[in-house]
Amino acid sequence: MSKKDLLVIEMNNKEDMECFNFREKLKLAQKPYDYFKEIKNLNFDQLASSDRIFLQDFGIYNNELNDEEFMLRLRFPAGKISNDSLLLISNLAQKYNLQIILTARAGIQLHGLNSSNILEVFNQINSQNISSYQSFGDNVRNITSDIFDGIGIYNIIEVFPYIEQMQTYILNNPDYVGLLPRRLSIGISGSYSNINSFFASDIYFALAKKDDVFGFNVYLGGKNTQIAQDANIFLYKEEIFEFFKAFIQMFNKYGLRLDRQRNRLYNLIEEIGIEKLKEYLITIYNKKWQPKGEIFLEKKSFNEFEKLKNNKYSFCYRSLFARIQASELLEIANWAIKDNLEVRLGTDQQIYIFNLEEPKVSIIHYNGNRTMLACAGSDFCPYAYWNIKDEIQSLPLEKIERNNILVGFSGCLKGCAKHEHSDIGLVGLKSDVHGKREKTARIYLGGLYTFGEANARKIFNAIPLHSLKEILEIIIDEYEQSIYTTFESFSKNLLNNFNTDFLSSWFLAKFKTKEKVYLKNNISEEELFQKYFKKYSFYKIQENNDFNIITQSLYKNLWFSNESKEDKKLNTTYVLKA
Repeated sequence: MSKKDLLVIEMNNKEDMECFNFREKLKLAQKPYDYFKEIKNLNFDQLASSDRIFLQDFGIYNNELNDEEFMLRLRFPAGKISNDSLLLISNLAQKYNLQIILTARAGIQLHGLNSSNILEVFNQINSQNISSYQSFGDNVRNITSDIFDGIGIYNIIEVFPYIEQMQTYILNNPDYVGLLPRRLSIGISGSYSNINSFFASDIYFALAKKDDVFGFNVYLGGKNTQIAQDANIFLYKEEIFEFFKAFIQMFNKYGLRLDRQRNRLYNLIEEIGIEKLKEYLITIYNKKWQPKGEIFLEKKSFNEFEKLKNNKYSFCYRSLFARIQASELLEIANWAIKDNLEVRLGTDQQIYIFNLEEPKVSIIHYNGNRTMLACAGSDFCPYAYWNIKDEIQSLPLEKIERNNILVGFSGCLKGCAKHEHSDIGLVGLKSDVHGKREKTARIYLGGLYTFGEANARKIFNAIPLHSLKEILEIIIDEYEQSIYTTFESFSKNLLNNFNTDFLSSWFLAKFKTKEKVYLKNNISEEELFQKYFKKYSFYKIQENNDFNIITQSLYKNLWFSNESKEDKKLNTTYVLKA
């Protein structure tokens, strides 16, 4: 779309100007489905803002801050990827020197494309039974499921056939391509033990049982920073697809469209309530559903090799914090073709290979952390403050791996690594430390994500990068010295019983004093702090048991100082005036 067309859209009537955000004006001007035919004639060196938005509906991302580089995001329903697709992607990545990133929605991002090759790669990908459509924008994003769907020993209902129905319905539907109020993330699992939780989904169909029949309970309104709510709806498996269609229609009709920051499903539920939303839905679904059944979920740690229903084995090939080399992907593809193996992409940013005859492999692979979700980082995302995939090396990785702690590391507050659905959540930011801007991390603790009980709570607002590892070691040591076998049970039964202000003071005091002391449930916060830290000067500033005062004092004492005269000169920006 030309810049001239863009100006016409911006000059819509007064009602449109006042009532719709920019994306909604574009949708009124032209359906993304109709825009698609213009892609082949685009000059990718001179894109308008409207072009960049429309292209997202077909998986092409370009940001005007870095307009020379393009990214293509590919969707694989339930993470299933054919061996031929693996070959094609690895060959394209080698040919064009692309970087491959695995996503937390079981997809692939191809980074490093440019204006001269983006259309060629886009056409090759989408002509080979791979789709990039609706992987960005206001669409139903890649639909995720348990990595062991249909094949794992914990799987009751194979859901891939329903996911295929859903994807076929929305992928080329002119009424929905790019036209939803905002994106919808959907998770559905017929397994009672999953690699990852799905309560961060806008819609989660969770395995449940009612009157001795297995089906699904429905949870609504989750996102990276919120947990999906129990909708008190039970669906038999035969009802899933019709319910899905009705829900998409309902959200498209009633979803909020004015404020781009408040138009997720979560915001609609927040505004009208879940019962009113169900009233809207029932008028479209036009049949009665059952109240919720008994949810079937359990927490389990999965091994590198897992035995399958067919008595064969799966193998988890670990990525380097979601990065995978084209040569690795090619080796996996050739191995899978040779031995007739199946490959799937996990929502944990790992690659899974199925149907091994024995629990062993000869392929060389990275064998580090498996329990860390990492966002794309500043190398690949304009919103991120940190180069997450490199700076993650500064964490206590061995302790995290040994204790099977789920860590979500996001580069901004959008939370693409689901830091609030983790044992330990991290957000890379920049804050004023020692009078200058430095990399700091926000720390969240205590997420109860397996059963969708609670988000992780913010404990620290800004820990400098150079102190982050030691702070995390102190937190993990607290867990190791407890009686609990998982960090989630430690959080539920001990950590979350304490106020966040107290916990920040507690861990900072341990960091400053190096005291080896530990939390106890049968002692109050004031008594605990007095027992172990009364002899230190920072304890004396406590007023009315306000631990926030102690935290702020410790922050200032440990890291923050007044700006020196020299730094002030260096950090001052001088503006020439006429």
